Amino acid sequence: MTAEDIPHSLIMYRIRIDNRGTTFVCRACPHTERIQDFNRSIGNPRTLAAQSMLKHVHAEHSRETHVRTVSMIMERENAPR
Repeated sequence: MTAEDIPHSLIMYRIRIDNRGTTFVCRACPHTERIQDFNRSIGNPRTLAAQSMLKHVHAEHSRETHVRTVSMIMERENAPR
């Protein structure tokens, strides 16, 4: 398994859905992106929120994310089958 085999969304952020709407939550810090905060007239709000979250993760946590990805891959490869 390689880093390319793991969806980035599983590593970089999680999706929280509650009565206030859908929010992307960074796994490395308290940063969030709410889908409802994006204007539908400029594009799909979910896509815009995800792109914004990915920009945040790459700008703020790129080294951490890479290290975490490698450790997750190693865990899976060494897990009992």
